[in-house]
Amino acid sequence: MQSEPAIRVTTTRTQLAASPILVVMAKPPVPGRVKTRLIGALTAEQAAEVHAAMLKCVLDRLASLWPCKRRTGLILAMNGAADWPIDDHWDRLDQGTGDLGQRIGYVWQVLGGEPAAFFGTDSPDIPADLIGSVASALNETDAALGPVLDGGYWTVAARKLCQPMLTGIDWGTDRVYHQSLAAAEHAGLKVARLEPWHDVDSPADLTTLRHRIANSQEPPLAELRRTLDQICKDIWP
Repeated sequence: MQSEPAIRVTTTRTQLAASPILVVMAKPPVPGRVKTRLIGALTAEQAAEVHAAMLKCVLDRLASLWPCKRRTGLILAMNGAADWPIDDHWDRLDQGTGDLGQRIGYVWQVLGGEPAAFFGTDSPDIPADLIGSVASALNETDAALGPVLDGGYWTVAARKLCQPMLTGIDWGTDRVYHQSLAAAEHAGLKVARLEPWHDVDSPADLTTLRHRIANSQEPPLAELRRTLDQICKDIWP
């Protein structure tokens, strides 16, 4: 997909009183219900192990890299999250039901509609400067979207809950980013279009991720590399 040029924020706006709440939206690592496009190259159990490893990497990296200034600033939104071992940096919250937009909206309402940034688990190696750009963007714009190359996004963030940005979106298609951007702009929001990154859906995406993190010295990414090598040892040379 040809993504629209990313814009860099250069204007001045009233600073947020605190860093946006960071929410990771995740599914429990249940075989047959996660990373299903990997099944075939991997077993359902191995695909779930990949999902779990990526989720752990995302949580570890964001806890370290997010400019959080309050204890309640990190949320894992996952139904059944009480059964998932996480460190004390993260609070747990159920997602509710419905499509992704409805679940994000529900979580956002529970959090009081405050400034928030939502991440998933499919882009575990987002560069640190891109992660930092999310909070910076919300100091100068109303919302921020970070596209992935298949048409979705690696983050959606805004200074307050904007339900229209989450409604009527063809989730799971290559139209998600552009529809969300158009909806936000139609609602009158000034939107920062962040730099694009990659996500992991297919076996080819997983192999590409392995190459991207092959020489990383960042501990969570090095751990992810070792875990993926163990899981995929029968299909990778």
